[in-house]
Amino acid sequence: MFGRDSPARPSMREQIAAKRAEYQQSPAARRIAASNASASAASAGYGSPAPASRGGRNIGGRGEDDGALADKTVEGQIKKSIRSGKLDLCSLSVGAIPPEVYTTLLGIPSEDLSSPPPKEIPSSDIPKGSVLDPNSTPPKGLSRDEERSLVFGSKAAPRTKEWVEPEELTSFRISENRLQRIEREIGMFGALERLDLSRNQLKELPDSIADLLRLTSLDLSGNSFTSLSPAILVLPALQVLDISHNAIHTLSFANPVGPSEDGLAYGAGFFTTSFERQAQLKMKRPILPVLRSFNLGFNKLTVAGLAELAKIKLQAMRVMNLENNLFQGVLDYEQSGLDDKSMPILASLVLCRNTNLRGVIGNLAESAKVDLSGCNIREGTPQPQSQASSSSNDPIAPNPQVALDAGIKGKSEKPIPNPDLTLVYRTLPAATFDSEPLPVDFDIYLPSKTCSSKKGHPLVIWFHGGGLLQGNKENLPPHFRRLPDYPFSSDGREEENVVVISPNYRLSPQSPILDILDDINQLLVYVRTKLNDRLVKEGKGENLIDTTRICLSGGSAGGYLALIAGLNVPKNCTDEEVGGYRGLQDKNGIKCLAPFYPITDLTDEFWSTETDPVPWKGTSVPHSDAKPHLNPKSPPICTALSGGPRSILYPYMLQHGLFPGLLFQTQKSIGYGLDAFRPTPLSLSIPHRNDLSKSKGLLEHVPIYFVYGTIDDKVQPMPTTLKSFEGLKGEFTVEKVEGGDHAFDEDPEIECEEFREWLGKTLI
Repeated sequence: MFGRDSPARPSMREQIAAKRAEYQQSPAARRIAASNASASAASAGYGSPAPASRGGRNIGGRGEDDGALADKTVEGQIKKSIRSGKLDLCSLSVGAIPPEVYTTLLGIPSEDLSSPPPKEIPSSDIPKGSVLDPNSTPPKGLSRDEERSLVFGSKAAPRTKEWVEPEELTSFRISENRLQRIEREIGMFGALERLDLSRNQLKELPDSIADLLRLTSLDLSGNSFTSLSPAILVLPALQVLDISHNAIHTLSFANPVGPSEDGLAYGAGFFTTSFERQAQLKMKRPILPVLRSFNLGFNKLTVAGLAELAKIKLQAMRVMNLENNLFQGVLDYEQSGLDDKSMPILASLVLCRNTNLRGVIGNLAESAKVDLSGCNIREGTPQPQSQASSSSNDPIAPNPQVALDAGIKGKSEKPIPNPDLTLVYRTLPAATFDSEPLPVDFDIYLPSKTCSSKKGHPLVIWFHGGGLLQGNKENLPPHFRRLPDYPFSSDGREEENVVVISPNYRLSPQSPILDILDDINQLLVYVRTKLNDRLVKEGKGENLIDTTRICLSGGSAGGYLALIAGLNVPKNCTDEEVGGYRGLQDKNGIKCLAPFYPITDLTDEFWSTETDPVPWKGTSVPHSDAKPHLNPKSPPICTALSGGPRSILYPYMLQHGLFPGLLFQTQKSIGYGLDAFRPTPLSLSIPHRNDLSKSKGLLEHVPIYFVYGTIDDKVQPMPTTLKSFEGLKGEFTVEKVEGGDHAFDEDPEIECEEFREWLGKTLI
């Protein structure tokens, strides 16, 4: 079940050992030994130490200049690995591991390789009297000396090359190439601890991978694997396994492949005795026995596809990443092998961006934290027992599924729809060396009724709130979720339905305010140029969206984004007066704006007044809780789980009067030289921009529906903002909700009938 047959002839490792024994008696070895002795004497005070490479060795009898520019070629990297034990062949556009890796670092004759290189054409095969033009292309297969002979009529002086014993290879990176297969010789690098094969075109691994008994980290992300390779399942030292961004649809741990006799012979010590003892006792070797981090994100796993995970019990697991798979319905931790018994020390479980995941049940390890951002689980959904508060006085525990359904429906009997699709509208490059590219996405809610208009459905884009510091696209209020199935009619015409989009965008302070506004611009570009084509590919229908009828809406900070993106500013205003932002680059098709309880005036004293604690929270937020989210040098994020750790950032900001400073903390200047300026909170405030419009052009704005509650103490007061709209051209409707608080419409019972009536008259 685990072993493989050994070769009949002397193994390759025996040949390598013989090569090294021969080397020990060679002149090169004696020169290096003398050099080491000299270096030792110098370090003891008997002379000045000569430059030496790692371990005091000079390769080939010559000193290496570590300060020289790196030779980013296959030959240069192999030469570097001889003395460092680390080989980096990333981004060299190779289609296979170069044979020089095996011939140079293992001393294997090229003709003995499983994939030997093409043979050179002997010079005797070249017709006599052939003359090669220096500007022509030499015949394929000629050596450099043969080319020189044809061009210049003479051969170069023969060169002698002594074999040098290299350092044992401990790290091998060959990511971002075009590899489609890995040769069996890879298993002969028995000292490998880190192997990076990411972002290639691999579909399988050779069985010889099982010989890498010291391997601790294996990166297979960004390939074409459809299942876990049997050769990696019983690697005894593997702690980190990344197989994200592949096409794995189910997990299987059947028929694992163990090391060959050659592999065991090389892995002398603990690993060998452990495997031999298990074989003698006929024990079943444990699957991934010390694995601590397992990344299965961005695959095609279903809830049923995790079933095999429950059979192996990954006791050492600390971080399990299952983001962006195809989970649907409810995930049972116990049935999926994620519970506290299967993974007793689990610290982090990532389930984000599983857009059709409705809930989770079961017990996790006590210290485990779950990331459910991007899932269709509302904040009120009951958490697993290990995270939810429970009363010991309760004699009967509630049924988890009943509680789940109740959490999703809330108090209302009316359904609260989930999004039909989640799509990425832009992907930002990695901000730091150790971070990943950032996909920024949105949820789309489609009508259940087929579109009767040839132009398509009107579109409502709703931006979430959170002070541009926190929040996510799942915070879409219930009445907006139900909007696509509401029948709109106007002037006796046929009934129409709308499509609703709820996007994520980058958050401060990691992203400055103009970067956030750029996300809004890019979202509208995607909607106008790519969305309909993408919906066709998803099988949703042709010309589904009418991009000439768009309403921008949002709550709190989302209302601010809708206003600042959709309002006009006079063309004769300077860039500095408007903070370098003039709203959407293309406002065609923006028919109306509907801000709900918006942030509007960044200069209002409300934001600079320290309130500790904020009344609606009741307790102060410790700095230690906010500190992890305040580092502007951390990689940007575009979503924060409702009720998660970052949810304290908005009250902490109010507590210390930090708004809008956090939005401008990393904002760079715009322009060059004497014309450069840095945007200010005033220049990006709605009342100021309205005043500019009145003083420099009196522009007309599209119809606006402005909603706020009379007891809202979460944002600045509204009188100054409302007064700034007086005198502007354009319809301006205000709905003042008596007794309404901030986010009052998140109550499932609220329907906002007046808003729907206005939307039907304005957008349809």
